[in-house]
Amino acid sequence: MEQQKIIRKVKGLLAIARDQHNDEESQSAFILAQKIMLQYGIDATEVEDDNFISEADQINEESVTVAKRLYWWERRLAQIISQNFRVKYFLKTVASQQQQKKRIVFYGFGRDLALAKEMYLLAYEVLVFHAKVFVDQMYKDNPQLKRTRYVTENVKSSYMNGFLLGLEERFAEQVSALRQVYELLVLVPEAVELAYHDYTQGWSKSSLRTPAIEISAAYQKGYVEGKGIDFTKRTVAEKND
Repeated sequence: MEQQKIIRKVKGLLAIARDQHNDEESQSAFILAQKIMLQYGIDATEVEDDNFISEADQINEESVTVAKRLYWWERRLAQIISQNFRVKYFLKTVASQQQQKKRIVFYGFGRDLALAKEMYLLAYEVLVFHAKVFVDQMYKDNPQLKRTRYVTENVKSSYMNGFLLGLEERFAEQVSALRQVYELLVLVPEAVELAYHDYTQGWSKSSLRTPAIEISAAYQKGYVEGKGIDFTKRTVAEKND
């Protein structure tokens, strides 16, 4: 497609995104517009003939999960997505009568938050699905093995460790390729870095501990699938057929 045709397509998607009559359609159109802009290196100034883009250029925060007890792999996934989709992330504590709960929050320009959140939720769905498939298949292939929570958690955590490493390396390869053409496009904007630094000044830092890899075969399988996944909803749909 010629650049002007691509820009016209982006403007058309943004026009749909401005329509408040269908929130789901508006959100889908906006996310698709951002994906095309990222792919073809289209700057916001090339399509900002209305107030929609200027609102998207404001630095804001977006909750990615509800407040709950977060698993280590949810935090690791947020770390990977934030490193590759131009946003920062932090954990927001929500106090309750029973226990402290946390939620994952992305921080950045509005135009980047939508895509980063969509990628997190999609990768989350794919990771959970493939981990379950692997665990179920392992028990099926080893009928003599008693299904216990201890065994299941060890296998699942080893698989997820490998999957997340594969995912991280896949994104690293894609980002490296994009940087050769659009270096500034794939970096966290300086304005976001500075605003995030000021916003989180004085906050306590929490370390992320990942469980030990107990099952090497599960780890290797997870790594291969994480690095090879195409991250479309079709991936999950095909497994269900």
